[in-house]
Amino acid sequence: MGVTNIKCEYGWMATVLLALLITSGCGGSTKAVKYSYITRAGLQEFKSYQWAKADGLYRQDPMLEANVQILADRDLEQKGLIKKAVKADLLIWVGYEYDYDSYSNKLRTLNLNMARVDNKELVWRGTAVGDIRTDLSTGDLKKALEGILANFPK
Repeated sequence: MGVTNIKCEYGWMATVLLALLITSGCGGSTKAVKYSYITRAGLQEFKSYQWAKADGLYRQDPMLEANVQILADRDLEQKGLIKKAVKADLLIWVGYEYDYDSYSNKLRTLNLNMARVDNKELVWRGTAVGDIRTDLSTGDLKKALEGILANFPK
């Protein structure tokens, strides 16, 4: 093994380490953002939205959901959607799963679901997957929502 081979091996390891540092980021955070929609839905036709009313059966964390709504409202407004209390085009609700293996407030997944108000047909869903801390001081929740809504067309 000559000097050239050693330099190549170290150069390869440095490249791998740099790639790992870039993809892992600083601290725990969103690892992936996915979205799905019905192509025939014509998402550009939607001009307004309303949040789904709290349902005692599935709602688990009212503080988290309130923070999600506040953060998402900003991004939705920037996309030209108007928030309404009634008679909106879209109905939006939050879905989430906590990481129950730890005692921290970390989400495993965060979903934003959007359906037509008139027939409740789901037309768009965005999902952030990873270690999403829910305390607002970390910025994880905001970053996850920004990532999700970056994929919502407008």
